[in-house]
Amino acid sequence: MTNRAISFPSSPVGYVFRPTDEELVNHYLRLKMHGGYEQEVSIIAEVSVCDFEPWVLPGLSTYQSNDPECYFFCPRSYKYVNSHRANRTTEAGYWKGTGKNRRIIAKSTKEHIATKRTLVFYENRVPNGVKTDWVIHEYHPTFSFHNQRDFVLCKMKKHPDENMSTFEESESRSNVPYGFGNQNPTVRDYPLIFEEGGHSAQMASNLANNRLEEEINQLRTQLESFRGFDDGDFGLNTALQFSPENYM
Repeated sequence: MTNRAISFPSSPVGYVFRPTDEELVNHYLRLKMHGGYEQEVSIIAEVSVCDFEPWVLPGLSTYQSNDPECYFFCPRSYKYVNSHRANRTTEAGYWKGTGKNRRIIAKSTKEHIATKRTLVFYENRVPNGVKTDWVIHEYHPTFSFHNQRDFVLCKMKKHPDENMSTFEESESRSNVPYGFGNQNPTVRDYPLIFEEGGHSAQMASNLANNRLEEEINQLRTQLESFRGFDDGDFGLNTALQFSPENYM
């Protein structure tokens, strides 16, 4: 079942719908369960999540945007008639719980208002399920109302492929000026990041290290040019005294 009370336009440039956990529960889910506030909560669609595959669900979101997260009110669905075991199976796979449940606490009252559960989508059937990047956070309220409507709130997103570098990472690596990179192979090559108002602290550190290495290499070259002196009497100070700059 889907509910589209209002057809929202595409989001303005730079706008994302990103309520906090407390706002999702104490405002949207609370009003949805109570009933009579369809206008206030219509930005979140009512969808039976397990009736659809995860890659279809973003298209059912009431508010269309490029934001990777989408939200749904999901009527509780149980596997059997006289059971409280949730039905989390789709035609292509199933949702499986992972990690520990989290308690959502209201900041002002310190009240435990909901439990947050994390689910990951697996294609195929047990025991041959193949884990995907689709993740859902389910918000189960601790409060109730007389004649309430029974819902959980779902926040779904797809995690990006960890093996693929992001645009920002590839851009920062390709735009590093010659000579600004890390010249020391024993040190991990972190990408340089350009920020407004100048170079980042990482770039400044690399520049300082490169200059220090160049000065040390120059001094080593000068030391080797004075091999005729007694090693016991010759040191860094002597090299500086015989530096060509002192005779110019």
